[in-house]
Amino acid sequence: MQLIDHRLGHRLAPALFALGVLVTTAAAHADTGFVSKLQVYSDSDRTTVVSPMVSATADLDPNTGASIGYVADVVSSASIDIVSQASPTTIHDTRHQLSLGGNHTSGDWTGRVGYSFSTENDYRSNTGSLGIEKTFDDKNTTIGAGYNLSLNRVGRADDMNFSRDLTVQSLTFSWTQVISPRTATQVTYELGDASGFQASPYRFVPVRAAVTDAPMYTVAETDPDQRYRHAIVGAINHAVGKHGSVQADYRLYHDTWGITSNTLGLRYFVDLSSRVELRLRSRLYQQNGTSFYQSNYATTLKYMTIDRELSPLWSETVGGKLMLKFGARAEAELKMDLFYYHYADFPALQSRTGANIGLGVSIDY
Repeated sequence: MQLIDHRLGHRLAPALFALGVLVTTAAAHADTGFVSKLQVYSDSDRTTVVSPMVSATADLDPNTGASIGYVADVVSSASIDIVSQASPTTIHDTRHQLSLGGNHTSGDWTGRVGYSFSTENDYRSNTGSLGIEKTFDDKNTTIGAGYNLSLNRVGRADDMNFSRDLTVQSLTFSWTQVISPRTATQVTYELGDASGFQASPYRFVPVRAAVTDAPMYTVAETDPDQRYRHAIVGAINHAVGKHGSVQADYRLYHDTWGITSNTLGLRYFVDLSSRVELRLRSRLYQQNGTSFYQSNYATTLKYMTIDRELSPLWSETVGGKLMLKFGARAEAELKMDLFYYHYADFPALQSRTGANIGLGVSIDY
C-alpha cells in the first residue's frame, strides 16, 4: 500500500536544495567516500518508518565523479488515513530505491546527471535529473539550472486491473552569491508540473449531511489530473565567530490547486571542539487548503478528497545533530528531530506529533 507520500515535495525540497548548495560549495572533495545511515520515523498517528541507507562516491579522475546509493523504507501503519479507508489492521510495506549519479567539471562549468529507480508493492518510479552550473568572478558567483523528470506507475494492492500513470517534472534556476568571506546568499526558483493520477486509490470520500452523521454513501477520491507549482526560495549563510555559522531560508510556494504556503528555516552550526560539531535547526511551515478540499461533502462533486495534506495546516520541526570525527577520514552522526502538525479543518485528526531519529557513519579514502 502507498504509505509513503510520492507527491512532489512542495513544502521542503527546494529549501533543502538552497541550504545544501550553500553548505557544499566549501566542502572538501574526497577521492572515495562511503556513507551508511539508519533513520527511524514514528508519529502519534501510529505510523513507523525504518530507513536504512548506504551510498558511495568516487573520483574517476580529477574532474569527474560518480555515486551510487540504496535506501529502503520499511513502513508499518495503522493511521486514521489507512485504517478508515482500507483495512482494520496494520499495513506493512517496503520501498526500495537505487540511485546513480555523476558529475564532471570543465573550467568554470560543472554538469551533473542522476537516475533513481524505486519500487514497492503498488508503486513504481523512474526518475532522471540533469543539472549544470557556471561560476563567475573568481567563483564568487554561481548560476545553476536543473531539470527533473519522474515517470510513475500507480497500482492498487490485490487489483491487477488497476494501473494509472503520473508524470512529474520540474525546472530549477539558482543564483548563489558570495558577498564576503563570511557571508553567502542564494535565490532559487522552481517550476513544477504533475500530470496524471494524483489521488489515492485507497481513499473513499464519505458523502453525508453533516460530519457527525453516518455516510449515505462513499465515492472514490478524485483530484485534478494537472498541477502546476511555483516556488521561490531565498537563503543566507553567515559565519559567526571562529567556529560557527547561521543559515536561514524562506520559501514561498503556490500551485494551481489553490495552495499557498510559507516555510521559514533556521540552522546553527558550531564546532564544540576539533572533533565535535553541533547542528541545530528549526522549521516552521504553514499552508491553506486546496480550492476543492472540504471537511465534509454533502453531495458528489467533480473533485473530492479527504487527504489531510491538502487541508489547512501548520507544522513546527526542531532538531539537532552531533557530528563526531574519528581522525581525518571517518565521521559519525547522531540526530533527532521532533515535529508537531496541526490540522485546522480535518475532523478525523486535529494534530500529529512525532520524531525522526537517525545515526550514521561516513568514511573517506
